[in-house]
Amino acid sequence: MWDFSIGRALGLMARTMPFIVLRMAVYFGAAVAYVLVTGVGAGVGWGIGGFGDPDFQATTTMWGGVIGFGVVAAGMYLLREYVLYVVKAGHIAVLVKLLDGEELPEGRSQVSYAREEISRRFVQASVLFGIDQLVKGVLRAITGLVRGMVSIL
Repeated sequence: MWDFSIGRALGLMARTMPFIVLRMAVYFGAAVAYVLVTGVGAGVGWGIGGFGDPDFQATTTMWGGVIGFGVVAAGMYLLREYVLYVVKAGHIAVLVKLLDGEELPEGRSQVSYAREEISRRFVQASVLFGIDQLVKGVLRAITGLVRGMVSIL
């Protein structure tokens, strides 16, 4: 049985800093994608609106931005969730190795080691991602149901 130690936990997080940076990069990339695609949608709407009066152009610019945001939101949700899940699985693989007192292979980065471990277990990681998404959905549904019942009572 392991005893919890805040110092050891923070030490392990510091030793696996590349995963924290990678997670931040994924969030930053998602934010950039939202801004870019929303801007492109607004630009397309503005271009289409050039065929009409200024009110029409303002309306099409707004709808172009809304459609662009909707397109990126639909596509990015699962992509971002999956990429973050794979990063989390790799981080856990490295943390388990370090917790067991084993050293990581020399001459390789933590991320490349984790990528190899996850790719070796790709099917299991993908199935667990699907189960994770189902569990999140069920928990959201149950929470919403309980909130609705509490508000009625």
